[in-house]
Amino acid sequence: MSWKRNFILLALGRFVSILGSSIQMVAVPLFVLDLTRSGTAVATMSAAYMIPRIFLMPIAGVIGDRADRKFLMVSMDFLRGLLICLLALLAFNEKITFQVLCLSQVVMAAMDNLFEVPTGAMFPDMVPSEFLMKANSIMGMVRLFPQLVGPAIGGMLYGFYGIAVVFLLNGISFIASAVSELFIVYRQEVKKDPPTFREIVEDLKEGFKFVWGHSSLLRMVLTFALLLNFFVSPLFNVVYPYTLRVIMKFSAQEFGILESSFVLGAFFANLLIVSHLFKGDMWKVMKVSLLLFGIPIVVFGVVATPTVLPTLEKATLFGLLFVNFSTLGLLNPLINVPFDTAFQKMTPSHVRARAFSSLMLVSNGMAPLGAVMYGWLTDRVPVHFLYYGAGAVSLLIAVTFLLALGERRLPV
Repeated sequence: MSWKRNFILLALGRFVSILGSSIQMVAVPLFVLDLTRSGTAVATMSAAYMIPRIFLMPIAGVIGDRADRKFLMVSMDFLRGLLICLLALLAFNEKITFQVLCLSQVVMAAMDNLFEVPTGAMFPDMVPSEFLMKANSIMGMVRLFPQLVGPAIGGMLYGFYGIAVVFLLNGISFIASAVSELFIVYRQEVKKDPPTFREIVEDLKEGFKFVWGHSSLLRMVLTFALLLNFFVSPLFNVVYPYTLRVIMKFSAQEFGILESSFVLGAFFANLLIVSHLFKGDMWKVMKVSLLLFGIPIVVFGVVATPTVLPTLEKATLFGLLFVNFSTLGLLNPLINVPFDTAFQKMTPSHVRARAFSSLMLVSNGMAPLGAVMYGWLTDRVPVHFLYYGAGAVSLLIAVTFLLALGERRLPV
């Protein structure tokens, strides 16, 4: 069947490019630190990528609904590959600078948006509705496995061969992904006339109006994502590293292993969905996972409590955190995969890129605000209280969401 062939080609391309990106993700901050000896420079690099990502997201949604999605997917992979190969050439000739890296981050942010939004919009059209849940889980594993092995490979490659080789491998991986995607068969009705500025504004309004006004279910899904990405996600970007490195005194290697435990749990959850859970009542699995999600967060608070932490041996503490973070990783796809599947099914193809960009805008836009909040609180409030608070808020959000749904079910 052609859809299976398309799915395999897309999965292979994504696996190769994500592996290359995972390798580069570890090497670039190390290179920036070696180049500048400045932690602020690393933060600036991150901002150079995140800020354009957030502001350009709605525009990518408009383009994704008006332009040829397959063309965007293939061309953005080719262009990203060429950009990174250019960085490799500069690095081989020792002409790469911090300013060049920052500029490349801005350009990469724009191209990432123009790849991810159209690809996310075309994915439900490529896969039969009854297979969509399983397909989302398989793509989850395709994304997660490179994140398990990529950082280790990136650290070794950078240590032995330098940043130029890392850039070259990642550039080749994107070009290989584009070649794979060229053979995908996807038909879409495209508007031939270029849009006017007024039409672009109307498209943006239509996308937001569809998400917020078309369906109360969609509105609830987006509100849930907004709250969770503000109160919970930034906790693990700001408070969790501070807890492990400053309070619990774990080494960089131990911290890396604990970070990988989340990915390991998420990979196993996707494997469970693909092999068994998708045949059963995923709606029930998602509801139970939602209610349980706050428990591991509270456990982090318990072990970080000043009266408890000194009583735990280092090996016991490490093992407890590994299991706890793996549990969080396990629960994450059991919530996200049904949500993503429901969102895809509830959104028609002609407006899906704009709706998808709205969802990504909420996810990416709220996290920095939450990070600022937690950064301020970490300097003023004992961290175990932050975990208790986030766990309680997570449970409150889940209960409120499920009560608001009542007897209705998401189309998972």
